[in-house]
Amino acid sequence: MDRKVFLLTIILISQLCFSQGRALSKIDSLRTDSEVESFVRNSKFDTSDRYSKFILKTIQSFTGTSTDITDKLKRAADSLGVTKSFYKGDFDHNGLTDLIFIGDDQSCQGVSSDTHETYSCDSSINLLLDFGKHYKLTSVNPTYFDFAVPIVLNIDGKDYLKVITEEIEEDLYSDRYATTHKLVSKILDYQFDGLVEYNPNPSHHSIQKIEFTTGMCYGTCPVFSLELNRTGISSFLAKNYNFINSEDPDFEKKSQKAFKKGEGNFETKIKEADFQNLENLLNYMNFVELQDNYAVHWTDDQSVMLTITYDNGKTKSIKDYGLSGTYGLKRLYQILFDIRFNQDWKKVK
Repeated sequence: MDRKVFLLTIILISQLCFSQGRALSKIDSLRTDSEVESFVRNSKFDTSDRYSKFILKTIQSFTGTSTDITDKLKRAADSLGVTKSFYKGDFDHNGLTDLIFIGDDQSCQGVSSDTHETYSCDSSINLLLDFGKHYKLTSVNPTYFDFAVPIVLNIDGKDYLKVITEEIEEDLYSDRYATTHKLVSKILDYQFDGLVEYNPNPSHHSIQKIEFTTGMCYGTCPVFSLELNRTGISSFLAKNYNFINSEDPDFEKKSQKAFKKGEGNFETKIKEADFQNLENLLNYMNFVELQDNYAVHWTDDQSVMLTITYDNGKTKSIKDYGLSGTYGLKRLYQILFDIRFNQDWKKVK
């Protein structure tokens, strides 16, 4: 066989293998900032039009102190070569290309104390997952008020997202109030329908009971408690604001249909698959090794208390002010919030 023909055959076979391993999609065709920005603006990720005026930006292009991107994070981005406004990879490992895009969705408005002019104070990093027939949008920001520098990482032939965040620690033993700022690196994995810290060696604890209680906040945060039992009856005590959601006008009507008489005590036998999913997530998080206390660096937020009973009576309790202790905990909290509405709860008279 002629050498040129042989090489051409090898190239064609390689391209065929690649195309079979990862299907091409709309995201694959995006090449420039303007193409990505137009795609984001014209795609309906949810019922809102929040991204219709999205402005794609690099981390370095954010100026002033109006956003959550600090100089320390900018320097980290520079040193790591994170200079683009979007990146690609298959972060949920389904064979389709996903998109990370950085910018300003103009959902936050500030007012200058000098000129009294309004300005946008949003700085967001978003992960758009391609599931073939639909997309799912997930925020990569560690909290609403904090930012993360994204880095595409490959481990054993799979794409993962590494983030660099800036954490604030209080010195409780100082004569004066003092804080330290440090950069923290985490590798994230898309598991359990959300972003969680990557863990190649999950634990294998047996969970008997999960207790979850929420506190009040400055606003209409839902106040409730759950006691979820692997065997026997689980309970849900709805105290305040469980059947309203300002972001979903139909939420109250839908939730009141499920809970016809509003707040109160409810019981059910938790679905086995749902409890198993919680156990798998807790073990993937290595929950026993998590801190006992977490807190955000602002006020007027909600606090929660989580207590897990495992391995024949052992307990692990976590108090979290701001519900943002880790990416894994944030995902766990969302699942627990959703359990209020996806079980066959019966009101206790």
